[in-house]
Amino acid sequence: MLFISASLALSSVAAPPVTRPDGVIEQRFDGPALVCGVAFAIEIGTGEHAIKRDSRIDFLTYYVEGRYGSFVLYEGNAPQAHDDEVRTRLGWPQLVAIHDNRGAAARREGRIRDRLLVGDAFPAACPAPAAR
Repeated sequence: MLFISASLALSSVAAPPVTRPDGVIEQRFDGPALVCGVAFAIEIGTGEHAIKRDSRIDFLTYYVEGRYGSFVLYEGNAPQAHDDEVRTRLGWPQLVAIHDNRGAAARREGRIRDRLLVGDAFPAACPAPAAR
């Protein structure tokens, strides 16, 4: 399991947000880093990167790529079919849906759910709410 100290993670510098021609706002994070969402955080390791996409509708998506392959995290209230989810106990976003099409070995090695910080662990890792 990957653990990153809060001081290292919060000092990691993300690329500045970029607005695409279609209005979607993207921000790239290179690991090691702690990527904070609105109601969760995920630890990404060395060689991994995450791209946060804000379509300015009612959800956020996070595309994570690394040595175990890629997966998508959805943060909102109405996800498409997904492989796993974590409930946030909030009105919005109600859940973090995990879209993971990787093979069984990559799922075991990558352990997405083990890397998500939600509930009481989230505000300790990301004390300020993430900007939307």
